[in-house]
Amino acid sequence: MLNWVKRLWSPGVAGNPARLRRKIELCNQVGLFGAIATIPYQLFYFFYDFALYRGVFLFNLLFMAAYLSVLLLNHRGWHKAARNVLLVNVCSQLFIVTSFIGSGAGVHLFYFTFASIVVFVFQCLSALRYAFIMVTLGVLYLSAHFLFAPGSVPAPVPSPWIDVMYAGSVAGVLALLGVFLYLFRKQIDEAEDELTRTNQYLETLSNTDPLTGLANRRVLDETLEQEWARLARWPGALSVIMCDVDHFKLFNDRYGHDGGDRCLQQITAALQGVLSRPADLLVRYGGEEFAVVLPGTDEAGSRYIGEKLRQAVERLNIPNEKSVTAACVTISVGVSGIDHFSPDANRHGVDHLLKRADQALYQAKASGRNQVVFLPYLGASVRAGQQ
Repeated sequence: MLNWVKRLWSPGVAGNPARLRRKIELCNQVGLFGAIATIPYQLFYFFYDFALYRGVFLFNLLFMAAYLSVLLLNHRGWHKAARNVLLVNVCSQLFIVTSFIGSGAGVHLFYFTFASIVVFVFQCLSALRYAFIMVTLGVLYLSAHFLFAPGSVPAPVPSPWIDVMYAGSVAGVLALLGVFLYLFRKQIDEAEDELTRTNQYLETLSNTDPLTGLANRRVLDETLEQEWARLARWPGALSVIMCDVDHFKLFNDRYGHDGGDRCLQQITAALQGVLSRPADLLVRYGGEEFAVVLPGTDEAGSRYIGEKLRQAVERLNIPNEKSVTAACVTISVGVSGIDHFSPDANRHGVDHLLKRADQALYQAKASGRNQVVFLPYLGASVRAGQQ
């Protein structure tokens, strides 16, 4: 039902930024509800004594047309004109109608409804302009209240209808405020949902490699810090694997960058197929390098996983005519791990674990590629590099 009603105030909304869309919607809502709220008064004027209330009845027809023109102006994209027409129309209608039937009918109470939402109707409303509008609304209300007593107007509403109309005006003011506040709440909820989705998308974008869909180095650093902190609290093991595609530059030269991208995507799928635990993290470290974090995995387990990764890529049988060591694409694998947390580990930190895996990778490449080399977390230093 609400979706059907929302279509009534949708003119001019599509194609605009979210902030402006909400203001256009509110402007249309005020215009639509302003026309609707006038109808009960028009029915009274028409059926009770049309000859007496002819003037106010005809004026209200003009005001209702002006309210509906707000939707037309927004539909044409004239949003500033729509807001100005709405402001002038509300201020004029309440003052002129009160001048016909008297302040006892309570029509001028609708100034409070408009004053409570006017700041949301205008975009980039300055404090000075907002204060001017509020003062104007206050002056119009006080003028209508004190100048147009029932005995000094051309078409006063007789008793007991004056009390009925006043009660109706109060009910109308409260009802419109309730409706607008409900719609504000809906808009706020929608804006918060949109913001949450945007933040989630941006977070995913900042943490994801666009080519492979894997986590990126930022996620690797965060995960290693978390796992290192966990290791410091509870005894356990932690291993890291570094993989590098052998002769990938030669592959790119032969098959082009598109071929290289497809190759990396196929390797990604093969590596993912080896890792079965949710806690294991596969990361595109950069270029043709991949990294794997294996929480709770000791030396034997990490060696086993490293060999499985190497075999998985080799089984792809991706031709690499330029390779000098194999006829197909292969990877070299460096593995490092720590089985228990010690004072030395606390001194070197988690970066040393990644460095040792990188040193192991260098040894694997220097020893002929397409093999797995393991280096423990603590041991003799090896010059790190890439070939």
